[in-house]
Amino acid sequence: MSRLSYAGAPADREIPRREAPVARALQARVLLDHVGWIVAAGAVGAAIGGVVALSSPPEYRAQALVQVEGKDASARNAGQPQPGAQLDAGLLRSRAVVAPVIEQLHLDITANPVRAPLLGVLFERWSTPGQPRGAWLGYAWGGERLLLDRLAVPERLVDQPMVFEVLQDGSYRISYRDTPLVEGVVGENAAGNGVELRVARIEAAPGTRFLLTRHDPARTADAIRQGLAVESESAEAGGSTVRVAWQYRNPDAAAALVNGVTRAYISGQTAQRRGDAADSLAFLSGELPRVQAELARAEEAQSRYRARTGSMQPSRDAQSFLNNSMEYQRQITALRMERTKLLQRFTTDANEVKTVDSQIQQMTRDRAEIDARMQSLSASERESVALARDVKVAEDMYMTLRTKVEQLSLLRSDTSSQMRLIDKAIVPARSVGPGAWPFVSGGMLLGLCLGVAGVGVRQRLKPSVGTANDAEQRLGIAMLADVAFSEEQAELEREIDAKRRLGIAAGFALRANGRLEAPRPGTALVDASVLDGTDSDYTESERLLRQGLHDHFLLARRAPHSLAVEGLRTLRAALHFSLRSAPDGVVAVTSPAVGAGKTFSAVNLAVLFAEAGQRVLLVDADLRRGKIADWFDQPAEGGLAEVLAGRLPIAEAVRPTVVNGLFILTHGLTPPNPSELLMLPTLADNLRRCAGRFDLVIVDTPPVMAVADATLVASLAGSTLLVIRADVTPAEQVNETLKRLARADARLMGGILNGVVQRRSNRAEFNSINPYLGMPLPRAEVKHPALANHAAEAGNASDTKAA
Repeated sequence: MSRLSYAGAPADREIPRREAPVARALQARVLLDHVGWIVAAGAVGAAIGGVVALSSPPEYRAQALVQVEGKDASARNAGQPQPGAQLDAGLLRSRAVVAPVIEQLHLDITANPVRAPLLGVLFERWSTPGQPRGAWLGYAWGGERLLLDRLAVPERLVDQPMVFEVLQDGSYRISYRDTPLVEGVVGENAAGNGVELRVARIEAAPGTRFLLTRHDPARTADAIRQGLAVESESAEAGGSTVRVAWQYRNPDAAAALVNGVTRAYISGQTAQRRGDAADSLAFLSGELPRVQAELARAEEAQSRYRARTGSMQPSRDAQSFLNNSMEYQRQITALRMERTKLLQRFTTDANEVKTVDSQIQQMTRDRAEIDARMQSLSASERESVALARDVKVAEDMYMTLRTKVEQLSLLRSDTSSQMRLIDKAIVPARSVGPGAWPFVSGGMLLGLCLGVAGVGVRQRLKPSVGTANDAEQRLGIAMLADVAFSEEQAELEREIDAKRRLGIAAGFALRANGRLEAPRPGTALVDASVLDGTDSDYTESERLLRQGLHDHFLLARRAPHSLAVEGLRTLRAALHFSLRSAPDGVVAVTSPAVGAGKTFSAVNLAVLFAEAGQRVLLVDADLRRGKIADWFDQPAEGGLAEVLAGRLPIAEAVRPTVVNGLFILTHGLTPPNPSELLMLPTLADNLRRCAGRFDLVIVDTPPVMAVADATLVASLAGSTLLVIRADVTPAEQVNETLKRLARADARLMGGILNGVVQRRSNRAEFNSINPYLGMPLPRAEVKHPALANHAAEAGNASDTKAA
């Protein structure tokens, strides 16, 4: 076995281990075997996602379209250019615009029915508002509505949910933390403990409860302002269109709020424009008499000058000075009017007023420079230029004011606006949002990922050996056979346990299993009586049958064509060739830990060798918890413990069984010093004697990791078999077991992978074996004397009855 290599064991050549491919193959096999769990996790995730999607209240989006014209209608009518207006999104979302609409629609008051978790929301989805289903188990089940005209609460109850309970005959009761606050009737004002309200309508069955909350108006306005969407769709020279939208779980409230906000904004802009026009008209109307009086004084002064001097036309130089001076004077006069208008809203220290004052000072200085250049003219020309300038400026200002007054009068009386509601918001019929599919797909994807992660974590926490190839590649141990998990063996072990606890009454407590039946003639591959046919042996076999010995607990006899027995036959064939090079015919069967199935393998392997015509001795070397005696339904006393202690000869301790050629040596009474007994030279001597008298000696030992007894026996045996439980035995335990066996100089023949369960990764292997199982075998003649006598007696009885 030089090709085997494991920790602590000598090897002529080390086999390099391909860790990465093995790990990847192991992960693929594990995922394939647990694909059902992974798919189930994905299905559960999809179901949870669907429930979350359906339990979330639907959202409805209402939207309106507003047209913004390029010019004001009154400006077009007056023939005056005016810059195009723009919709101010910040102003539209301002609290001044939104808060009155919220108060009007009572959006700062919520009344939510108390619903059952998950199911209540699902029922609400398929219910009609205003048609309540009733109140069962203290929950509302859809269709309930509560409408309030007014609700005022003290500061301590703001944003605090109160319980609104519907009573009989339209009455109700409001409580907070089990403390009654107020009671009332629908349509009437109610007050108590600082709570004032008026309920307009209740559409719910008596016993229904609502969570009534008066929210903080400022916070409610801020939340709605943030959710209000203002999007510009088109912008042209003649105007633009703006879409205003809001999303809410109540479609009626969503449409009402969008319409209310747009109308409030448009009416507010119109009112502001008309208010500004009225203020400007009032100011200009007040300035118009003063300007008219200045014009009259200027014209009178000019008339007196002309009458006195008789001069009508100024000279060319005087006309040039006159034009320049008139322009500055006109600007100075306009700035003074602007200053007077600003003083109605600001003080003299305001930046706006100071800016106008600085402009007036600059214009005055410029005009003073022109007046200084006029000193080259004669006194008469200077006076004529000054008078003509005053008349011209006063006349222009007066005409300008009159024109503006007429325009502002039209603007104040005009009710049109630069903004117009083209499409008002209608109540949406369909909810918006991604729907249930994103939640379902996301939940399914998350479930699949968690399933894969769970399988990986489970594999890391318990990295067991799954297949024979895994054991050979990861551990470097040759696997002689893999034995399938047997439901029949599980049933046999229950029968053994019941027989141990109940005794004879176990036959009444257990039901018959259709998979298990007594062996029939011809089922054995080789009849032992043909190979060893002395009359004394026949007599002994008949005597054993009459003693009540049976094979009811042996899988190889009760289910000879099961997958597990077929795997043990594969092991028998491998041992048949391997034992040729072994030092002797002693085979120790052990395992890393309890539950691997070493006793099952040892017992049924011994039965199969005996059925093949060999004389086999099955030794129970587990002096602490031996169970071979129970498998053959024999007492444990008088076994190996007594032989090693010198109280019983081995010839008297070895017992025959009902299986031809199979003898057993039980473990005996549990001694206080089992390890010390196994270390005595008596064990080696008896094993050598047995090896000389039997073709094969199979020794069932304790687990290696449990006690040191297994290594003591394995060091004396010519061959050792290591039983590994598929998907149960961790690889670390196998490695440690190999180290201990190597330190004991045990000759490891190979391993047995027991309890292999049919899964997706090995289904092809099972399918290749199944067609050969249960094939009809040729009926053999009954050659056992005891059975022949029974058959002859039965035949004579039937013939006599027929005669």
